[in-house]
Amino acid sequence: MSTIASSPAIPRPRPYRRSLNSTLHTRFVHAALISLLIALNNAFWLGSNRGASAQLFVRNDSLILADLFWSWFPFGPAGIKALLFFISSLSIFFLQIATLKIGRWMTTSPFAVFRTIALSKTTVWTVFWYFWSAIFFTEVYVWSSPDLSWTIPGSHNAPEMLNEKPIFFRLYAQLLALTYAGVHLYLGNSSLIIPISKLPSTPSPEGNAQSTHPIRPVQIQLQQKLPGAVMRSAVCAGLVMVAAPFLNTLFFRRTLWHIHLTIAKIWSNLSRANARPTGIPPLGPTYLARCLFAGFLLALTWELTAILFSTYLSQEPTKAGLPLSNTSKDPNGTLLTGLRAKRDVVRTFAFWELAIIAQKHKDRRKTIFEDIERPTGPIWAQMSEAGLKILQEIDTRILGPAPKQPQPQADSTVTGLPHIVPEVQTQSIFQANPKPTVGESLVLSPLRHIGSSNQPWRPPIEETTKAVEMKLLEYARPPGADQVQSQSLIEQWTMSLQKSPIGWFFTSTKTARINVAVLGSPNDDAALIVDVIDSITKMLVASLTEDTYGKATPTVPETVRQFTKTLTTIEAFVAKNDISKSGGIEEVEIITERLRAGLKELLAAFQLYLLDVGLGIADLNQAKKAVEPPKSEPQQPKPVEQPTRRQLFAKDTQKEDTNPQRAQQRQESRRIEPSQRSSGLQRKPSTSRNARQQPRREMEQVR
Repeated sequence: MSTIASSPAIPRPRPYRRSLNSTLHTRFVHAALISLLIALNNAFWLGSNRGASAQLFVRNDSLILADLFWSWFPFGPAGIKALLFFISSLSIFFLQIATLKIGRWMTTSPFAVFRTIALSKTTVWTVFWYFWSAIFFTEVYVWSSPDLSWTIPGSHNAPEMLNEKPIFFRLYAQLLALTYAGVHLYLGNSSLIIPISKLPSTPSPEGNAQSTHPIRPVQIQLQQKLPGAVMRSAVCAGLVMVAAPFLNTLFFRRTLWHIHLTIAKIWSNLSRANARPTGIPPLGPTYLARCLFAGFLLALTWELTAILFSTYLSQEPTKAGLPLSNTSKDPNGTLLTGLRAKRDVVRTFAFWELAIIAQKHKDRRKTIFEDIERPTGPIWAQMSEAGLKILQEIDTRILGPAPKQPQPQADSTVTGLPHIVPEVQTQSIFQANPKPTVGESLVLSPLRHIGSSNQPWRPPIEETTKAVEMKLLEYARPPGADQVQSQSLIEQWTMSLQKSPIGWFFTSTKTARINVAVLGSPNDDAALIVDVIDSITKMLVASLTEDTYGKATPTVPETVRQFTKTLTTIEAFVAKNDISKSGGIEEVEIITERLRAGLKELLAAFQLYLLDVGLGIADLNQAKKAVEPPKSEPQQPKPVEQPTRRQLFAKDTQKEDTNPQRAQQRQESRRIEPSQRSSGLQRKPSTSRNARQQPRREMEQVR
């Protein structure tokens, strides 16, 4: 029995996100270990009442040394408390992983940023995880401090009372958590900010090529960010401490007291004297200072956790100096899945890796050019298509979506056969409706029209609302003002709001519109765009010497066209908005410079092959024109004032007249005046002698 041998199925490449997640998990572990040291620091200062600061007055030196040793030794009570404090940092790590984004918030106005943040799930998760972190930190601190127990033990003449000190500290920690949730959203601590570098002035050799992202070492970044973190922690903790006693006394004291009393009654026998709080809260300056110090450590824990996460995870996608996809059995296929990914984090790191390959790894470039036997086509053609799609998105954001071309429809008219018999006249077999009376025409007809209409509120109700709106506009118009134009009430209120002192919060600036159109929204894609431009340019230039089969050259014409279109579109959009004086578009200018440099490099490298590979002369001329730097507008020269002849017997009013039109009329009259006063005398061609006699003749005529 013969069997047909079926061709083996091509295995799917490993997704790029798996390689990326593996690397990010390793970096997350490094950041978590450092945050564990921060938790051990919190355990040393807050976790034990037998710390060094509490035993300064103990005379036994051996007890002091023992307490100092066990207050920081990790394999003991301090280590257990450090693990409990570490859960607060771990909560913030979970939040940052769940809401991880690339780039800064990018919207047209501050109100748009507020609306985007307030109506997103990120805000809910941020508030939840900060509340949970504060709750866990508070309970560990309360559990470690004997004077912060739920109740105050009574004596033979005093009943057991509810302790109000931990109630206040829990409120203070929650207010601090709410404050830092807003700081987290405002600063974008869940976003990886990948900086982009300007174009180098001099080209660098391949081995020392300048990276598109100037990432500094982790130690240097931590040293630079630490002072700002300490300052923000101190300021936030201090401001919340100022407001917490007032909020507690005015709003939350009784409610929190009843909640704690209900929980404390489970294991304590409290008397009716604890039914409600009485007197002034027992919060002395010493206890408030303790709360302030604990709040400062909590805020510093949140700050350092966010800094560690963003610093470690924003490193370049390499492992032991090699691209991440090298660990896969199909490196090119794995990298292609990352370039086509929908999630911005995976796609940004994939193009960053492609830019690194184009700059530093010659062997890997050759494997990409030689990978041409895939069912979907050469691998480089697919990578180039994925990169040019990013640039096409910029054109779409600026120019809008391209109009859809109408599809040709087949002629659906059917020509029938000629009629042999004339058509039968169709007549209604029902009796005609009787003529309505006057009452029916006045009442039933409008009701029948409203009931049978798809939109019964139009037009009667719409006309009524328009009339009411016009009346409101008349009342809102100040006395003596012109007639109100054809603007709706909402539009006029919006214009007045934008002109008010708080209008900056709702106003969209030209700089913001340019950044949103070019970089994208709600998060900017500046790092992604720069990597696309640099990787495609470097790969195509390297294909001249490294592409054995010449499969990369056919992608050059489409690349040149797309670079040209994107460059001219961005420059025209920026020139249209005219923000040369205000600035604020540094990243857009970097993208424009890299587009121009990349296009110039491609034209110089493929100048002998562009027409042969399918680039038209018109496209080539347009590309050469786009490469030229924009010329600055020439300054118009100031008009030179012509010297006016001083005329005898001129009036003072004429001398003082500075109107240019009158001056021009006087000059013309002066040119005509001598000929009119000559009384028919014809002048001969001017000579040097006549020129000297001319003023004398005019004086004689005047006399």
